Amino acid sequence: MAVGRIVCLLFVAAVLGFESFAGGTARWEELLAGLAGVGLAAVLVRRFPSAVVACAVAVVLVLSFVPATANPVRFWPWAAVAGFAYLAGRWGEDRLGAVAAVLGAGLPVVVFAEVAERGGFGVLHGLYRWFLQVLVVLAVAGGPWLTGRYRRQRARLHAAGLERAALLERNRIAREMHDSLGHELELVALRAAALEVAPALDEDVRVRAGEVRAGVTAATERLREIIGLLGEPVPDLDRLVTRAQAAGQEVRLTVTGVPVNVPAVYRVVREGLTNAARHAPGAPVTVDVVAEGDTTTVTVGNPAATADSESGFGIAGLREIGEVTAGMRGDRFVLTVVVPAEGPRRERERPRLWRLARVPLAAGGGVLVLALGLYFVTGTDNRLDPAVFERLVVGQSQEDVEKMLPRFQMLGDPAPELPGPARAADCRRYWASVQTDARLFYRLCFAAGRLAVKETAPRAAVSR
Repeated sequence: MAVGRIVCLLFVAAVLGFESFAGGTARWEELLAGLAGVGLAAVLVRRFPSAVVACAVAVVLVLSFVPATANPVRFWPWAAVAGFAYLAGRWGEDRLGAVAAVLGAGLPVVVFAEVAERGGFGVLHGLYRWFLQVLVVLAVAGGPWLTGRYRRQRARLHAAGLERAALLERNRIAREMHDSLGHELELVALRAAALEVAPALDEDVRVRAGEVRAGVTAATERLREIIGLLGEPVPDLDRLVTRAQAAGQEVRLTVTGVPVNVPAVYRVVREGLTNAARHAPGAPVTVDVVAEGDTTTVTVGNPAATADSESGFGIAGLREIGEVTAGMRGDRFVLTVVVPAEGPRRERERPRLWRLARVPLAAGGGVLVLALGLYFVTGTDNRLDPAVFERLVVGQSQEDVEKMLPRFQMLGDPAPELPGPARAADCRRYWASVQTDARLFYRLCFAAGRLAVKETAPRAAVSR
């Protein structure tokens, strides 16, 4: 349902975006390609969430370099990045390494493109532009991804709460049965024992009383077994495997080391055996329990089985215990759960969400510091004095002009629509040391080793 709603919203955003640019550079083939891309991503996002988000990020970064799509900006592709990032978080994608790989691969591309247009200063300008792109991607994708992770956590906590409430109710019923029926049966057994040794009764009656006492004692033991099944089971792996074998299941158990958090390990093994009996009855099952340090890895494998549904409290419910991996390996279905020492996962879910958030926050903070540092470094010497600008003459040699220019150029291009020479020309931009409405920054373009364009950019050009 979440996929359908998000895809519908993206389709609407794409159509509205196309209509708003219909008088400009937008084309029907662009709209159709966008809709087809969103539809394909919607089909693949469930199985490859990280890859789909990475592809969406790559598309928006490429669009930012294409003149026909970079101006004006298309916002709906960024909406697609946010929507698919939310779905990735909602479906439990803990790592978006593919997105980091796309951003890393984009760094040399951006720097190379800026160097081709701006010369040596293109290295600094490319770094600055890449920093801004990373910050935008982190803001657009990181927030929805964490929101999806939070929603998934809330759903798991709710399911775990329902399961815990059901378990507590079962234990309450078990205690009530033990306290009431157990006490009454013990009294009956006590009275039967008294009759068994009463001297006033004949031998036949005492024998019958002994049979009653033995029957009541057996019923009491049976009641305790039923109460044990109704309440929380005793975490005995050997007994669990023995019961499964007695029921006709071929099970081989291997335990290495001393397991930690035995109740959680017991639950994982029980669920693995139940899943194997349901999907591959009669097939041999291997159970490997390996304790290393403060974790225990439980692996349950059997031939030709399928995973339990994500609904209910089956294999999906084990995610509250530890890190779960379930799927086919060749012709075998393998369930692996890494069980930590510290109790159920639901008790650690909130701090774990914070640990996930620390990665994008730390990355964003680091990139922001680098971007601000680069901005302030170039800002120390990127202003051109109006008097120096007036002395420049079109046709003057580039070597003579460069001797009068500041060491750095301004970062960014606030008025890319200003007229100028051919795109291959070397254009440079400098802030005016004295800024007015008619003079905000200067642009100088060189061609064939000489100054070809000398122009003043007013404040109105930037606001436009």
